[in-house]
Amino acid sequence: MVERAQAMGALTESLAAALPDDFAGSLVAANIRDDGELVVIAASPAWASRLRFETEKLIAAANQTDQQVTHCSVRVSHDTQA
Repeated sequence: MVERAQAMGALTESLAAALPDDFAGSLVAANIRDDGELVVIAASPAWASRLRFETEKLIAAANQTDQQVTHCSVRVSHDTQA
């Protein structure tokens, strides 16, 4: 479980680095599901909308891992602290 959390953290950092500088803090978490779906969690609905325009960059960055990403979905964090 710890390894999975570390992998998700590393993926999130890699994706954030692939985004423009003004997107800092927009990405809460990311995961690649077994079916190839990249799931990105945005900090707010406004950030989710902006991140949806960046899905090609996110997929390209995620494909730099050892997994094959076929599509991306962006969801909003339910954490009220974000």
